[in-house]
Amino acid sequence: MAKLSISRLVAGLVVAAATAHAKPCDNPAAVMEARRAAEARCGCGAASGHRSYVACVSSVVHEAVASGGLPPRCRAAVMSCAHRSVCGKPDYVTCCRRAPDGMTTCAIRRSARGCLAHPPKGGRSYLSSFASACDACPAGGLLGVSVVPQDCQSVLVTWSDPNVSVIIDRSTDTTSWTRVLPASREGQATFLDTNLQPSTAYSYRVTPRCGR
Repeated sequence: MAKLSISRLVAGLVVAAATAHAKPCDNPAAVMEARRAAEARCGCGAASGHRSYVACVSSVVHEAVASGGLPPRCRAAVMSCAHRSVCGKPDYVTCCRRAPDGMTTCAIRRSARGCLAHPPKGGRSYLSSFASACDACPAGGLLGVSVVPQDCQSVLVTWSDPNVSVIIDRSTDTTSWTRVLPASREGQATFLDTNLQPSTAYSYRVTPRCGR
């Protein structure tokens, strides 16, 4: 069966510096590639334990740095996403807290009940579908976005904040774009794009609507 390939994801992603004194990682594409390789080998959903999952990701990162595919200064960015995840943690959730001023923070919590029971004053708490907090609430306040093929003719697009209405465009050449979602509804954080052509590379552009 032909597989649907995603050539690249057009989405805002800012990778935080490893420490306040370290040179920032300036290669988000390499970070994303290393994370994809880690997911392929380590499998978040199939992880038997968090420590073993993190150890597996560490091995992938070590190989990526050794091969030159991942700059050493970007190692911490990949590992941070692994540590701040629910991978290998049954019943844990990615919990996001949105303050009245729009500031959102996300962290891993032991249960959905524990997350939703303690919203910030005047704000709200909600569960994110992302396994890692660094995708649910990336640095810079940008939306975390993932694009995952479901079969050879459909792709699931997920964004981190269901309170933000987004517009989704699709392209096969990153020059000409087709609008596939004019506006997401309140509470929506996923979009299934269907009837796609097998063996075709698609790019997706996810843009928050003005005024939201």
